[in-house]
Amino acid sequence: MSASQELEKSATNYALEAVRLDKQGSKGLAITMYQKAIENLLQLVQLYPEYSLNKVYVQRAIAYQERIKAIQGAVITPQQPHVDARNGEMEGETKSSEGGKSSYEELIVTEKPNVTWEEVVGLDPAKKAVKEAIIYPVQRPDLFPLGWPRGILLFGPPGCGKTLLAAAVATEIDATFVSIDAASIMSKWLGEAEQNVARLFGSVRKSAQEGRAAIVFVDELDSLMGKHSNEVGGEIRVRNQFLKEMDGIVDKGKNLHVYVIGATNKPWDLDWAFIRRFQKRILVPLPDHHTRVMMFKLYTSTL
Repeated sequence: MSASQELEKSATNYALEAVRLDKQGSKGLAITMYQKAIENLLQLVQLYPEYSLNKVYVQRAIAYQERIKAIQGAVITPQQPHVDARNGEMEGETKSSEGGKSSYEELIVTEKPNVTWEEVVGLDPAKKAVKEAIIYPVQRPDLFPLGWPRGILLFGPPGCGKTLLAAAVATEIDATFVSIDAASIMSKWLGEAEQNVARLFGSVRKSAQEGRAAIVFVDELDSLMGKHSNEVGGEIRVRNQFLKEMDGIVDKGKNLHVYVIGATNKPWDLDWAFIRRFQKRILVPLPDHHTRVMMFKLYTSTL
């Protein structure tokens, strides 16, 4: 399969997942999936400017962008944005006043998901481990005098419920939920990506200090914290900033309810320095026969 076919397949999978989540009412996660589909489509346009299907990709990206605005309740202007095939950027996209940089608020999804434990079918050992690591310390911190794990790594095959687990935890404890990935953190502007990471952790610490737990969900963790043989300066600085924030001196001696949940399909590709900072590592396996039957009953109950 060629690189263009892989990108197109990835964009299609993200779009299908976004539509499914959109129908379920999980608006925050749906926006994240729509954004990933748009990023893959624009990358196709940028890498293959002479490709015959670029017009279709642009139209899809516009449609997904308008759906995101509709979910967020924004007013959609009649004028549609235009995608420049030379650089893969949308004209009319919201920019900040600093030379066209995207504002920090646009880079992350902070809307709390609406996912309950009942929607996470099966995965009883994983759910029990997540409850022991996050929910119980939030509800009864007095029972954990030695502290609790701040980093939780969810690993396993794709499509087995890692994202649903993180969303269900955020709903259960009514936490501030921030969903990010490598594409939302990285920036073409020198030094901005590190500032994004610092602002991200600064905002969630502020939320925790005000008495509300905060969850930072990092999807596709290996793309941001994996082993890279050919790294550029920006990637190294962002990775170092993440290491600093996850094990920062500002958190020493403070029992803040700030959790970083990472999801990956390839844990063997993670850098050991990051693995060490995820004190709790939870396997999310393929569903067994009983779980598949329960999933079928759940998703056909509304038909």
